[in-house]
Amino acid sequence: MARPLAVCRVDEIPEGRGRVVCLDDRPIALFRDGDRIVAIDDRCPHAGASLGRGWIEGGAVVCPLHRWRFSLGDGRCLWGGGPGDRVPLLPVEVREGWVWLVESSGGDRS
Repeated sequence: MARPLAVCRVDEIPEGRGRVVCLDDRPIALFRDGDRIVAIDDRCPHAGASLGRGWIEGGAVVCPLHRWRFSLGDGRCLWGGGPGDRVPLLPVEVREGWVWLVESSGGDRS
């Protein structure tokens, strides 16, 4: 079963930058790229850096530690890692100016 959770207002996410929120003690990085809002796991799979402290370049999140890049479309690593390196994306909805996340109770982070 999934439950929706309002985590912040859209205008609280800086354009092209990240914002970190917690969902049941799980840090989630939110990004705004134009009209698109994307939620990903905050932890870079390479060295554990906060992706929410990164920025967007060319449709990808850039990790601030070693500059690995992750697609905002599917979470796969575009530069710096191997073919299996990726960050999980979470479903996001925008309703009346609020960002809503849905997390499955099973905790799937793949």
